[in-house]
Amino acid sequence: MKFIEEIKHKIGQFVFLRELQNNKRQKSACSLDESHSIGILYDATSESDILKIKPFVDYFFNLKKEVKALGFVNAKELSNLHTPKLQYDFFSNKDLNWYYKPQNYIIDNFVKKEYDILINLCDSNCIPIKYLVASSIAHFKIGRYEDNYTIYDLMIELNKDKSIDKLMQEIKHYLTLINSK
Repeated sequence: MKFIEEIKHKIGQFVFLRELQNNKRQKSACSLDESHSIGILYDATSESDILKIKPFVDYFFNLKKEVKALGFVNAKELSNLHTPKLQYDFFSNKDLNWYYKPQNYIIDNFVKKEYDILINLCDSNCIPIKYLVASSIAHFKIGRYEDNYTIYDLMIELNKDKSIDKLMQEIKHYLTLINSK
């Protein structure tokens, strides 16, 4: 069984790299003041994960940004916690093909939208989210620093505190420092 999983991962990695090379997006650094739309990707498996990102989404929404948070639920089915709302959508394992690539209309809409800023709150171990980041045509992609991972335009390195709370705090900090003009 482990052998089959390794093959799935290798094929998934190959498809991922091909999509990354074929992604024809316009890269451009975007300050928080200049941005209009922000996409956020995160792990939404547990209720605590969802509650952690709510203030982060609200922060951008209160700045009059169009925000869409897409959460990955590492389970076969979505529960009552995962009811789509105005700024929140979810997808689960049932929305993945056999090599873990996410596929459904919610995902297609998210990936095809030209967000000014795309924020990934997961690390590269979350394969479905990694696909979405690679496929997205967002202008400015932000994520956690990882060695040999060139998918982002801005990478945030966390030293001692590697929590999602610290990552969100650092992302807000650096977005306010960026001046695109």
